Amino acid sequence: MARTLRTAMAVVVGTVIATAATGLTTVTPDLATVARADTPQCPTVSTTAVIDSPGLDGWAENLVVTDDGSLWVSRSFRNVVERYDASGRRTASVSLNAPGSVRQGQDGQLYVAAGDSPTGMLPGAPRTGTVVRYDPRAPQPVPQVFARGLGMPNGLAVGADGAVYVADGALGLLRLRPDGQVDEAWSRTAPQNLSPSTTVNGSGINGVTFLGDDLYVTMTVSATGRVLRVPVDDPAATVTAADLTAPAPGFLDDLVAIDDSTLAVASTTGQVHLVNIDTGQACSITVGVPVTALATDPAHPGTLLAASETGQIIRLSPRSGGA
Repeated sequence: MARTLRTAMAVVVGTVIATAATGLTTVTPDLATVARADTPQCPTVSTTAVIDSPGLDGWAENLVVTDDGSLWVSRSFRNVVERYDASGRRTASVSLNAPGSVRQGQDGQLYVAAGDSPTGMLPGAPRTGTVVRYDPRAPQPVPQVFARGLGMPNGLAVGADGAVYVADGALGLLRLRPDGQVDEAWSRTAPQNLSPSTTVNGSGINGVTFLGDDLYVTMTVSATGRVLRVPVDDPAATVTAADLTAPAPGFLDDLVAIDDSTLAVASTTGQVHLVNIDTGQACSITVGVPVTALATDPAHPGTLLAASETGQIIRLSPRSGGA
């Protein structure tokens, strides 16, 4: 997302974490928080369902707010990506097989991972996963295939140069050139699924987002709730960015950058983790439902939208005076 959108959320949560390293008291228009270096505190939040679940199979896998203010939600069990307006009214549906991440590129197109199903991780399973793209402003968008031959495409990040980075639960972190072909040389040295190391201490490459010149990547399960930093120009130089649940295992999903140094990370155990990648300071917000993805919303600065396994889309808003 654009830096201007991320900065709005940083007014609330980025400041909280940044000041955790200094022990200072920081006051924002939305909350007052005292954070200490040894006990960093997340803001107290209220949760509001902005989109109700359409049913027991309504699992919301991912979401994004596009530049026209529309909210797009992928529902993997229903094989559909849905568009909602500001009132929460559904205005379009695009049928796709097991859709995963939804991300808008600088070309204005919406890129969607399709085939985000555990069956794609089975040994010998056909590589039927795709990335498609379409015009999110069209009254009834028509998806066009951008890339084929993927395993379990889950997370997406679209670069300024038109390259698309795919967190594939079967094949690892992939770079797709602007023509949709896999950059084999780059992808071969990026983090791989089922190839554990002292750095890649988990499995299921899951979420991916840009922050500066680097990619940040989560794993579905890891020994320490690890987030990886992957330099775009040298993926072999991947290092640990943060361990969010150590010494306990972590079950992470997608993530989003909310300012120049802060990530918000979804957890399927019902938390949102906030981490300052410069200082390593982190804290957690309990949401109460398994969180699959997060997005900022320029129409509501200082909040996050969360997708959930229950199918609800939930707004997280800092409580006035909460600490």
